[in-house]
Amino acid sequence: MSPIIQTEADRLISLVDTKGKITAKEAAKVLGIKERQVEEWADFLEKHGILNLKLNFFNLKLISKKSKS
Repeated sequence: MSPIIQTEADRLISLVDTKGKITAKEAAKVLGIKERQVEEWADFLEKHGILNLKLNFFNLKLISKKSKS
């Protein structure tokens, strides 16, 4: 059996699914990457229906499609 390869974007999806919702800033801190990178991946993932985004005055929230919130 070949090993499963997990990308940083996969880790982001897993994090959002686990938390239900998380800010881009918090996700960047947990993953050890820049907030801008999280925002770029989140935009791509939203366009492909993998997660939802909610922007307010202060931050970008990433919301799991599995979450009821």
